[in-house]
Order: sequence, then C-alpha cells, then structure tokens
Amino acid sequence: MEKEKNYKVTHNFYIAGVRFHDLHLVEDELAEGDELELIPDSTNKFDPNAVEIWYNDHVKPKVLLGFVPKKFSSEVSAALEIGKDLRCVLVKFNKSAKPWEQAKVEIREDLS
Repeated sequence: MEKEKNYKVTHNFYIAGVRFHDLHLVEDELAEGDELELIPDSTNKFDPNAVEIWYNDHVKPKVLLGFVPKKFSSEVSAALEIGKDLRCVLVKFNKSAKPWEQAKVEIREDLS
C-alpha cells in the first residue's frame, strides 16, 4: 500500500537567477528529490518579496542557487511570513541544459 502524501504543491518553477549565483559549484552533488532551503530576502533591491533558494548539505558552507521567480515571490514570501510549513524540493535537474532550465523545483505545503 502506497503511503499517502501529506502535502500539496503550491508552486512549480525553474530556479531564477542561476547564472548569477553558485549552482555550478554544487551541480555534481545535486540530485532530484533534494530539499532546498527557502530564505526571505526583504533587502533585495530588485524584489522586496524575494525568496532565496539555498543548497545545504550540512557539511560544507551553504550555497545560494538562485531565487523564487518574481511572479511567485510575493505568494511564497507571504506564506513563509505567516508560518506555513513550506518545503522546496528539486524535482528536475539537468546540468547540461541552459542555465535557466537546469533546476526545476516544487514548493510543497506540509498538510500533516
């Protein structure tokens, strides 16, 4: 019997800004299914609702991969601010793709 999922997918997108950040430093370590960290960045000069996406293997220093795309950032930022339990999961990774199509993630809201 398959375990019932205890989350709903709220957003699905490619990580924005990967060309300007450090995804290339960990591309050999990333794997589909990895959970990434969401950190609001209210001081971002381009988007006051910006949400950073970080890779953290808990051994090496954390690596900034990029951002939640601006078209979703206000919703994700607001959900984090009110304490919703969100997970960012890498669902597709292709290091040979164009940078803006390398890393696709889902934002999942925990329902348990």
